[in-house]
Amino acid sequence: MFTVDGDLAGAEVTRLAERLWPHVLTAPPETLVDLAQATTIDAAGLDLLVAAHTYAAHRQLPLHLVNAAPRVHRVLHAAGVSALPARSPRTEFATTNNSNAAPRKDRAVVMA
Repeated sequence: MFTVDGDLAGAEVTRLAERLWPHVLTAPPETLVDLAQATTIDAAGLDLLVAAHTYAAHRQLPLHLVNAAPRVHRVLHAAGVSALPARSPRTEFATTNNSNAAPRKDRAVVMA
């Protein structure tokens, strides 16, 4: 698991890229990026996550972005990158790369 230590901007993007790319390039069974501390994302952060998402999808590697703040989630979603937002106390959210995935019947699911 990779944890973003602050907003996904500036030097934090470089730190994440330096840790994330060597890992993703080894074709791991799964990669998890925790965005809980990132309340904003700049163009470089978006570029990094879009590139990692595209590469992982092309190689059919699971890459999960979790705990995205609402603003970060909206930016990623607009760029076509799946992310799991931070849990709301009222609703459980889910997004997926699989357009054929059916929501689980025992949970409320909202596609953003």
